[in-house]
Amino acid sequence: YLQDQLELTEQWHAVLGARYDQFSVDLHNNRNNTDLHSDDDLVSPRAGLIYKPITDVSAYINYSKSYVPRAGEQLAGLSATNAALEPEAFVNREVGLKWDLSSQLAVTAALYQLDRTNVAVTDPTDPTKLLLVDGQNVQGVELELQGQVIEGWDFVAGYAKQDAEVEAPAADRGKTLPQVPKQKLSMWHKYQFNDQWGVGLGLTSQSASVIALDNKITLPGFARWDAAVYYKPLPDVRVQLNVENLTDKHYAASAHNNNNIMPGSPANARLSVSYKF
Repeated sequence: YLQDQLELTEQWHAVLGARYDQFSVDLHNNRNNTDLHSDDDLVSPRAGLIYKPITDVSAYINYSKSYVPRAGEQLAGLSATNAALEPEAFVNREVGLKWDLSSQLAVTAALYQLDRTNVAVTDPTDPTKLLLVDGQNVQGVELELQGQVIEGWDFVAGYAKQDAEVEAPAADRGKTLPQVPKQKLSMWHKYQFNDQWGVGLGLTSQSASVIALDNKITLPGFARWDAAVYYKPLPDVRVQLNVENLTDKHYAASAHNNNNIMPGSPANARLSVSYKF
């Protein structure tokens, strides 16, 4: 890949880039004794324009295209036609703003549209097979605020609202895209008591979403609290305890299909020790 940021003037900057991928995979399906092969040569371009009217403000517009080649179970679930094995493609258009309100507070905002083609989704009538959806569209807005409340208390908060629907084939046009919640909210607060001790508390939340392309079953929304404790017994040693799902909330995190829903992890903890040298 190659990328360069060009300073056209003191206020205007341009970003140009491209990435090349060569991806090859062979699959032998032991269930039906068939062999499948996929070979992709992919070029992903990117272009953007940045405008800085003042030092603390940057406005930008960006275009990019990327791919996800077929791999793993997708190959077994699709037919051996060229159309079925072509990679999934993404075209993203985005316009946004970054603003340092002060030395302790910064805000970013973005409006985006993501178009997806040749998407493989689970067949709601047969979970072992995949269907190709030639058009999906996601439009949304993202907001992020990060900074420092008081000395030692840092935070980051993010909110996203998006509308996702199927555009093709015609039989599914207008349906909601599976497992894309309309709203998501996350935040993380960290307070450092002194050079040795610190604590963190975070929230992850999302609204309900449909499970499959038929839009018959809904995955309920949820809110989950996480926490952390940080300890530095020595300048180069850090001990960290992370607790996920602090309140042991029962919720559904994702789903493979209408009949296979994955529960979220119960309360769990992870202790790690790191040494910097």
